[in-house]
Amino acid sequence: MTTDVKPLITNNLEAPSSIPEALENSLFLAKLDDLVNWGRANSMWPMFFGLSCCFVEMATSITSRHDISRFGAEVMRGSPRQADLMVVAGTVFKKVAPALIRIYEQMLEPRWVISMGSCSNSGGMYDVYSVVQGVDTLLPVDAYIQGCPPRPESVIQALMLLQEKIKKTERPFREVLRRRDGTSGTIKPPRIVGVTTTDDPRGPGLEGTRPRGTTVRPDGGLPSAYTPTWTPPSPVTPRTTGLEGVEDGLRERLGELKRDTDQYGPSDTLTWRVKPEQLGPALEYLKHDATPRFRRLEYACGIDNRPRGGGFRALYHLAAIEPGKPQVRVAVDLGPEHPHLPTATSAFRAANWYEREMWDMFGIRFDGHPDLRRLYMPSCWQGHPLRKDHPYRGSEMPPFNQEDVLAFEQAIDAYPKYKQEEEGTLIMSMGPNHPATHGVIRLILKLDGENIEDLDIDCGYHHRGPEKIAERQTYHRFLPYTDRVDYLSGVQNNFPYVLSVERLLGAQVPERAQVIRVMMAELFRIISHQVWIGTFAQDAGALTPVFFTFEHREQILDFVSKVTGGRMHPSWFRFGGVAQDLPDDWRNDMEAWLKRFPKQLGEVEKLLTGNPIFVARCRDTGGISLEDAIEMGLTGPNLRACGLAWDLRKIAPYSGYEKFEFDVPTASAGDNYDRYLVHIAEMWQSYRIIEQCVRNMPDGDYVTPEYRYSIPEAGRMLHDIESLIHHFVNVSRGFVPPAGEAYVSIESSKGEYGYHVISDGSNLPYRVFIRTPSFPTIQALPMMVRGQKVSDLVITLGGVDFVLGDIDK
Repeated sequence: MTTDVKPLITNNLEAPSSIPEALENSLFLAKLDDLVNWGRANSMWPMFFGLSCCFVEMATSITSRHDISRFGAEVMRGSPRQADLMVVAGTVFKKVAPALIRIYEQMLEPRWVISMGSCSNSGGMYDVYSVVQGVDTLLPVDAYIQGCPPRPESVIQALMLLQEKIKKTERPFREVLRRRDGTSGTIKPPRIVGVTTTDDPRGPGLEGTRPRGTTVRPDGGLPSAYTPTWTPPSPVTPRTTGLEGVEDGLRERLGELKRDTDQYGPSDTLTWRVKPEQLGPALEYLKHDATPRFRRLEYACGIDNRPRGGGFRALYHLAAIEPGKPQVRVAVDLGPEHPHLPTATSAFRAANWYEREMWDMFGIRFDGHPDLRRLYMPSCWQGHPLRKDHPYRGSEMPPFNQEDVLAFEQAIDAYPKYKQEEEGTLIMSMGPNHPATHGVIRLILKLDGENIEDLDIDCGYHHRGPEKIAERQTYHRFLPYTDRVDYLSGVQNNFPYVLSVERLLGAQVPERAQVIRVMMAELFRIISHQVWIGTFAQDAGALTPVFFTFEHREQILDFVSKVTGGRMHPSWFRFGGVAQDLPDDWRNDMEAWLKRFPKQLGEVEKLLTGNPIFVARCRDTGGISLEDAIEMGLTGPNLRACGLAWDLRKIAPYSGYEKFEFDVPTASAGDNYDRYLVHIAEMWQSYRIIEQCVRNMPDGDYVTPEYRYSIPEAGRMLHDIESLIHHFVNVSRGFVPPAGEAYVSIESSKGEYGYHVISDGSNLPYRVFIRTPSFPTIQALPMMVRGQKVSDLVITLGGVDFVLGDIDK
C-alpha cells in the first residue's frame, strides 16, 4: 500500500499543519470515500432478474405497502446499462446462466448482486439436473436473502445490509486517484465447486451415506424404496359408463383392440393398447367419429417401464367436451432400445409440444413430426432426464462451469428455426430476460416491419424438474414441490395432487375439510387474478391498477398467513384433509374481508373496464376462435372468453363444488379484452363461493381419521399409540398406496390443472406427470399473434395469463 500520493487541496480546504502527512491523507480520503458511498448507497438503481416465485415477492416490495423507494431504491431498471444492482430473484437454471452472465457484464460499474431466496442461494429444494446449485458459483454475491420465497420485508432488509456494506467497507475515491487500496462494488470471486465450496447435499458426519435419491436409478446398488409384502387391493377402476359403443367402434375401425391389462396395477381411466401404426387411425376415430367425440388432447406423456421389465410407453389422454368430461387413453408400448412411433400431430395439433417433451425427456422419437427439437434442454445436453437411469440429483453431476455455460450459449444461439433473414424481414429475439415476458422465456419473432409473420418459442429457462424429483420423494414429501409449479395459485397446486393420490388410496375426506379446501382455493383464485389484472394493465400502459391489486392481494395473504403460516406456498393441503383446523377467530377476519372486497374490486373495474386506452389496446388483439381453442387444448378463462361455458367445478365437480351456487362467466370474441372481462367476473363468482363457505362451514374433522394415509393430529399422539406410530411412519418412511394409476384435474385460476400419479406399490411414486394449463396456452400463442403488431404481442403475452412454472415444470 502506498501513501505518497497527495490529495488535491484547494484554498477552501487546507489540512492543519500539525497532522502527520499519512494521517492527513487518510482523513481526507475517508471523508471523500464517505461522501461517494453515501451517494451510491442511497441512490441504488436495481435491475431485477426475475426467475421464479421470489420475483413476485420482489415486485411486492415495490408496491405501496412496503415501498422500497423509501430505502434508496427509487428507480427500478429493465436495462443492465442503467443499473448498478442486480437482484437475482429465484431459481437459477443452467439454461438461463449464459443470459445471466451476459447481462451482469453489461451493468454499470461499480455493481452489486443480491441473491434472493434459497434456490438462488444454493439451489434450495431443487438439487436436480437443470438447476445451478447457487448463483454465487456464477457471479460474486454481496447479500443473501433466506426463505422460499422470502417475504417482501426481507428484500428491504437485504438492501439496507448492502447499503451498510457499501458505507463501511468500500473506498471508491481512492480508485479515482489510482491507489491500490481503493475498492468499490463486488470484488470477491464466485465460489468454485470442489475448490472453495462443495455442493454435497449430505450434512457433516454423513459423508459415508448415500444421498437420498441417488439409489433410485436401476443401477443405484441399494434398495431405493420400501415395498411391503402386502397392500390392500386398489380401489381404482376405469370409468366406462357410456363408453361401451366407443370401444366397439374403435375395435371395428382397427380390426383388433386390447384393453390395457392390470400388469402394473389398475387405472382409473379406460385405456386401450394399440400398435404404433394404429395410433393415427385410433386418434382420428376417437376425435371425429366416436360418440361422444373426444375433441381435446388433454395431454400426452411418456413412461419408462424398463425397470419393470418392459420398454417405453407413450400415452395419449383424450377428453370429450361433454358434461361429466368423459376421458379415455390410448397407449403405445415400445421397445427398450431406440423407441419411435408415428407422430400424432396430424390428428391433434396440440400433440406437437407434448411429443417434443417426450423426445426431450425420454428419447422417444416421433416419425414425421414437423419440428422435433428438444423442448426444455439445449441440444448440447447429454441424455434424457426422465429416463430412470439418468441422475436424479444435480449434485451427482459434474459441477456446472464456464465451459458448460459457453456450450449452452452456443446451443441456445442455434435453436431458432429461422436461420436467416429473408429480404424484407427481420428476425428479433425477445427474452429470455425481458420486462414484458413475465418470466424467463425467449420469443423469436419473424417480422415484416412491425407486423409479426411468425413466432418461434424457446422454453426451458424455468425447467425445475419436479416430475423427476417426485420419483425420489415420498408422497407426503413431494407436497411442497407442487406449490411451486403455478407459484401464483398457492394451495390450488396441492389440490389435484392430493385428489389423485386420494383416488389411488380410496381415502374419504371429511365434509369440513372439503369446504375449507374450497374456501382457500377460491381465495387463491382471487389472489392470482389480482396479480394478473395489475400486471396486465401495466402491459397496456396503466400503472395505477397494480398498486391497487397488489394491496388487495396482501390483505388476503394476511388471512392466508394467519391460517397456514405461509404466504405464496402454504403446502397446506394433506391427504385426507388439511394440515390443521381454522383458527378460532377466522370467521371475524373473513366477515371483515367480505365487507371490504366488493368496493376494492369495484375500484379496479372503474379504472379499467371503460378506460378507452385500455379497451383500444385489448380489443381485437390476441384473438382465437373457439374451434382452435379446443383443438389446442386451451382451458380456463382463455377458453371461456371464446364462448364455451366449460368449468370443471360445474362440468365434473370435485370436493363438493356441486353444493355451491355460482355462475360460469363467458364472453364471445376470445380476445384480450374478453379475457379481462372473464377474469373480473370470475372474481365476483369466487366471492360468492367464499361467502357460502363462511356462512355454511360445517363442524367436524379437518382431516380423515384414517391415519394409515394421513398425518394424525398432534394432540392425539400424546394419548394414542396408534396415532403416534402412524405419524412416525407416514412422516419418515411414508405410506404405501396400492399399485395403480389415477389422473384428477381441477379448475385452477388459469385452467385445467391435473396430476397423473402412478404407483408401483412402494412408498415412492413411480411416475408423476403434471398437466398444466399454461403449457397448451403458450403453444397456441403463435396462432394468436400472427399478422399483428409487436406491441400487440406484449398485450397478448400478458393477456393469456400464464406462469413460467406451468410451462416448463
